[in-house]
Amino acid sequence: MTPFRLKQVLTVWDARELDLKWALVGRIALIAILCAAGAAAYAMHDVAAKTRQRNAETADEVHKQLRLQLLRIERAADIPQRFPDWEIVTRYALQPGQCVQLIPAKAGPTRSSCVGVEAHARAAPDWFATLYRFPFFAGSTVRLPLEHQGSRIGIVEADIDPDAVVGSAWIVLKQVSGALAAMTVVLCVLVYGAVAHALRPANEILVGIDRVAKGDLGWRLPSLRLRELRRIATVFNQLASHLQIATRERAELARRLIDAQEQERRWLSLELHDDVAQRLTALSLLARSIQEGARSSSPSVVAESAELATMASDAVRALRSTLAALRPPEIDDLGLRVALRSLIAAQAQRAGGRIHVTLAADAQADRLPSDAAAHIYRIVQEGLTNAVRHAAARTVAIALNVAETDGGAEVQLILTDDGSGAPVEALERPHSGLGLLGMRDRVHALGGQIVTETSPGGGFRLRVRFHAALAGDEVS
Repeated sequence: MTPFRLKQVLTVWDARELDLKWALVGRIALIAILCAAGAAAYAMHDVAAKTRQRNAETADEVHKQLRLQLLRIERAADIPQRFPDWEIVTRYALQPGQCVQLIPAKAGPTRSSCVGVEAHARAAPDWFATLYRFPFFAGSTVRLPLEHQGSRIGIVEADIDPDAVVGSAWIVLKQVSGALAAMTVVLCVLVYGAVAHALRPANEILVGIDRVAKGDLGWRLPSLRLRELRRIATVFNQLASHLQIATRERAELARRLIDAQEQERRWLSLELHDDVAQRLTALSLLARSIQEGARSSSPSVVAESAELATMASDAVRALRSTLAALRPPEIDDLGLRVALRSLIAAQAQRAGGRIHVTLAADAQADRLPSDAAAHIYRIVQEGLTNAVRHAAARTVAIALNVAETDGGAEVQLILTDDGSGAPVEALERPHSGLGLLGMRDRVHALGGQIVTETSPGGGFRLRVRFHAALAGDEVS
């Protein structure tokens, strides 16, 4: 099994895990079943023990009656021809399937009395009869020697048909099993209700964990009645509070750092544009002026002045490219949508037409503050670079939605490509080269959330959501 397949199996197994209530009820049901099995085994043993005891009592009673008759014969109160007086024995109540007999010590007829087995007593299945006879009822024959004046008269024997014992045990087992099954069901229902009531606050803990996992760090759990759950809620609230403070401080720090970076870039862009760019432009114009003036007076200077003018023009173009990278002028002059279209066109040109990028942006995007617009621009720029350089994507879809709300707007940026994707571990490494750390810092600076998704078949999706203010007038 491949690691990916094993991971899928484990994921499915985790999804099928029982909750705490069912886990406890299952364990209690297992204990109840074991107790029921023990009770059934005790009942089966009790049936066999009572059968042996009944045989012993029957043999002892018949033995006493026959000895009493012998004593009466000895005292001439009875005649020897009437021995044994079996009518006395037949008056004794026998259990169904039980037999009692007198086996004479000398030649003579054996006197016996038996009671038949009822039909319903033979209803036990064969497998139960086999299992029951092996551990519980191997036999219960009781023999008592009958002696008088030192001579052996015979042997009193009491026995019972094994089928009658098995039938009785089967009837008792059904009665006990039915009662225990009903008690187990009732017990499980009661336990489930009690556990569900006791663990009802656990659902609040799960809700709190989900809310915090989704970024709602202001969520707090109430004080719970159970001591253990109350302790969990207290620790959870403390961790959420510390995490909220740390996240707020990190977001503020990231905002200051990135804003300072953007301000530095803007300052450098302005300085280079107002000073160096102007000087290079003047140098290019001066070189062309020298070239025009030297055509008639000094032809040898024409080539050198032309080369100087070309170098100055190339330096101007390189400087303008650097200025665009530092701070795209379209963001401040023409709006975010125009800046993104220019970025997409430049990226497609650098890729040699190997990538197709689509942009769907709301008109409200041009009303975003300059710092938020700059962050969105940089995130899209890094996302396009990743799609081309690391994922070898052919198509990229960019969606920028700006929904007005009370006091601002909810901004959502989604960037999707069909590239080879990137492992989540690589995306989360600080020095992975995928630029995700910078994206996260920008999103944290905006006070928003960022979610990255990859699929084994290829493809990458970046989702950014944050709240921002809107300018009063829409830029057309």
